[in-house]
Amino acid sequence: MADGLFDLCGQVALVTGSTQGLGKATARVFAEHGAHVIISSRKQDACDDVAAGFRDQGLSAEGFACNIGHEAAIAAIFDHLAESHGRLDILVNNAVLSPWRSIEDTDRPLMLKALETNIAGYWSMSTGAARMMKTQGKGSIINISSIAAMRPRVMLALYSTFKASLDGMTRSFALEFGAFGIRVNTILPGLFDTSLADAFTPEQKHDAMAKTPLRRLGQPEEIGHAALFLASAASSYVTGTSLVVDGGRVLVG
Repeated sequence: MADGLFDLCGQVALVTGSTQGLGKATARVFAEHGAHVIISSRKQDACDDVAAGFRDQGLSAEGFACNIGHEAAIAAIFDHLAESHGRLDILVNNAVLSPWRSIEDTDRPLMLKALETNIAGYWSMSTGAARMMKTQGKGSIINISSIAAMRPRVMLALYSTFKASLDGMTRSFALEFGAFGIRVNTILPGLFDTSLADAFTPEQKHDAMAKTPLRRLGQPEEIGHAALFLASAASSYVTGTSLVVDGGRVLVG
């Protein structure tokens, strides 16, 4: 019975930004627990390559490109879901645009471009998912935020601002769609051992780990395990919450 709580067999999961990093690791965890996963990012060849790699390992996966900053692309992926699968059980909003700019160097066009992906994209993807999930009477939507929402960083003001707004979006969707059995939650990762961490110098990584109570970087699959909990029956009474997965980093001043 305990194993069954995390069984995703027969479920369809869409993970945006899943050709690398935390998104790819999350998609893999879902597939390893029985879900059919849809690998999605902006480039079709990258999606196909990751999906093929999953299938080579006996997992169920397909690739479908979608730039969540474009409404037409979002409409296309939901048309595909309806025609090819007739359902969507899990949506993970993970794709992100995170410009490295000071506030004074952030002009309006860049702000609006980031807004299209980080807010409008998440909103439209969640709305499309909720419409499908309503007909099923259940579903799980997971928004990937960041501890930058709680601890802003210089040069990442746009990223921090939009990630902070996901908390309100998550709570609003959870409130409005809860009556249909749809659960909506947020995960806030800390610093993980992905290509994004490669932007840090060895000294900066060492400093980050020293300020983390668990004294290490997170491993990508650990976000996958957190997402698995929120996607599965194990969290059947959890909605509208924000789960921090950061090794305790936000506890340190």
